[in-house]
Amino acid sequence: MNLDLVIFDMDGVIFDSEKVYFEANQIAADKLGMDYSLAYYKQFIGAGTDAMREQMIEDYSGDAQLIDDFLRISEENVHPLVEAGELKLKPGFVELSQYLQANDIPYTLASSNYKSEIEFFLEHTDVDPAAFKTIISADDVAEAKPAPDIFNKAWKKSGAPAKEKTIVIEDSFNGIKAANNADIPVIMVPDIIQPTEEQRKTTVAVLDDLISVREYLKNNY
Repeated sequence: MNLDLVIFDMDGVIFDSEKVYFEANQIAADKLGMDYSLAYYKQFIGAGTDAMREQMIEDYSGDAQLIDDFLRISEENVHPLVEAGELKLKPGFVELSQYLQANDIPYTLASSNYKSEIEFFLEHTDVDPAAFKTIISADDVAEAKPAPDIFNKAWKKSGAPAKEKTIVIEDSFNGIKAANNADIPVIMVPDIIQPTEEQRKTTVAVLDDLISVREYLKNNY
């Protein structure tokens, strides 16, 4: 195999978590009487909470208290939704991870989420944290995606293999930009948002699911 490292994004790639986040957001919006929609939510996929807060304050007439309440209520609802079994693994993750293990290809996790949330999600979906060579969270870097910090740190902590022998797996445009900025090839597996033709050109492949990623890696590396 001519592949030395796979870097997974988490939300929307390993876990079908964007649906959980949107549901938690919608609960908060309904409680606060806010006009909120999936179309509006999509712009924040792959971005950090700070960026979301800043943009929402601007969009909601500068009402910082409203947005802080929105984010707090949203956060309060994520864990109950996960504990209720709403968080699912994305199809093909188990098969892809088994393939990587069988071929001695290390894989790591690099997420814009906080470490505590990553640990909570892994615990409640029976994904073994020890399977990842390293786990990098928003707590570990200065700048969130689309800055390259998260992927560069994950790459360095995983032994800094040749970047052309490294692959990032992402679902968001912010994540793709971050991989591009880190000069690491990226495969997009779209979740909620489909790419434009221009965005497709910034990836090595756009694939339907992680089973397709496994087949792509078999055939190309």
